[in-house]
Amino acid sequence: MWILKGILLGLGLFFVGSLVYVGNKLRPVGEHKATGISAITAVTVWNFWYWIAFVVALAVGCVIVWYWPHRSVAN
Repeated sequence: MWILKGILLGLGLFFVGSLVYVGNKLRPVGEHKATGISAITAVTVWNFWYWIAFVVALAVGCVIVWYWPHRSVAN
């Protein structure tokens, strides 16, 4: 169960981090200007470090859940 919780936490961390990263990366384009899908995929899907961050976020989520204090079922 902790693996599922860790993966969900990691996905949440990655999703929020992705929104912040893409928002900051594409901000210099300017206001009221269109950004093509190719620019978004260039900074996400085709970026090697983006996928490394995905794996690291899943691992960090699992580590956080693993070390979180657990309540005993007997208590």
